[in-house]
Amino acid sequence: MQRLAIMFRIKPGTEDKVRDLLANYAPPERVAADGTRMLSTSVFMKDGIVVRMIEIEGNLPALMAHISQDPSIQYVESELDKYVVEEDRRDASTPDGARAFFMRMSMEHITTRVAPREGAEA
Repeated sequence: MQRLAIMFRIKPGTEDKVRDLLANYAPPERVAADGTRMLSTSVFMKDGIVVRMIEIEGNLPALMAHISQDPSIQYVESELDKYVVEEDRRDASTPDGARAFFMRMSMEHITTRVAPREGAEA
């Protein structure tokens, strides 16, 4: 499993619109053609900064290509662009534009600590 996160800034006063948009869009198809799976997504927001975290199993480029073609993701990204500050805007209309944004706004993964499953050896 891989955990990935991106961050971007939104315009002041748009928090309610962004919150509603990111909480209520239809989820994309979670499995790409090569079997890569998006296991979960989480969104956090504070003081004009949005962090989107995803957990995947498989190939990140395959998943990015897959979800960039999903109509629900295309809709939410085009709507979201209305609220993102100019310096953080992106071209989400193509897989290359979505990939470039993701790479530019990706956060460094430092560590993940997971409790062992009950009954598993430590």
